[in-house]
Amino acid sequence: MIIFKTDFQPTMKCWSWALKLGLVVIGIILILKTFAVQSLIEQIASFLLGSTFIGIYIYILSVIPSFIAIDEKGIIIKRTFDKKYIPYSIIKDVFIYNEVQSDIRYFGSNGFLGYIGIMGSTIYGKYHSYVKNPKQQVFIVTQKKNYLLSCENRKQFIEEILKKISAIK
Repeated sequence: MIIFKTDFQPTMKCWSWALKLGLVVIGIILILKTFAVQSLIEQIASFLLGSTFIGIYIYILSVIPSFIAIDEKGIIIKRTFDKKYIPYSIIKDVFIYNEVQSDIRYFGSNGFLGYIGIMGSTIYGKYHSYVKNPKQQVFIVTQKKNYLLSCENRKQFIEEILKKISAIK
């Protein structure tokens, strides 16, 4: 198994920690405020806001990839709580892609802390984006869904996948 690190651009690393810390702290404060206010409406509003902030934090953790790996049968996108597996047998093409900034966002983050979520391209259609560093984008076209990833050493990543795909065919 070959592991490719996926990381934010250096300027965004500190922002990612600040955002995560801010979401948790604000969420906890708002939930604790629920017990301090006396009005039922304020209690409900405070609890819902706090829960929303904690929910956003959990969503960020569940979607942003920790690393990307290549094994003998496919690509593994490791996330905090689970992993996404893309077998080589369904991959049609893999290439460098630098157009995410002009694509359409259906759901997710469109630039701040990366391009994470469901996006759309006029050429390739809807795709799932796991881009933390837009300078290292790799587009994967499959028979079912398309994916946009980012990892260090993207040229080596692409070469390894193309070798595996050609060995299957």
